[in-house]
Amino acid sequence: MGHLPVEGGGLNAGYDTVDAVANICTTAGNLGMKYGKDFIWAYAGYTEVGDDLEDCITLMVSDDKYESFLHLSLQNNHRIKHTNNGTVKLVKERK
Repeated sequence: MGHLPVEGGGLNAGYDTVDAVANICTTAGNLGMKYGKDFIWAYAGYTEVGDDLEDCITLMVSDDKYESFLHLSLQNNHRIKHTNNGTVKLVKERK
């Protein structure tokens, strides 16, 4: 659910976008990226998918590798795993 489960008018609008940005920023942080240095949230809007428009969150990244890291983590069910020796691994979740 992407909104508060109560009646609320204007204060209850747009929580899907807020949830999406929070999730993306958390994922980027888990990858070791720093907001304002490695990436920023540019805007929310729409993108064409076939004949339809879908919601879209747009980030600006300082290096192309960050775009790849985020894409893998967000689209392909990869997760960040922190090991006991201080290293970080990108692992594919198994169903």
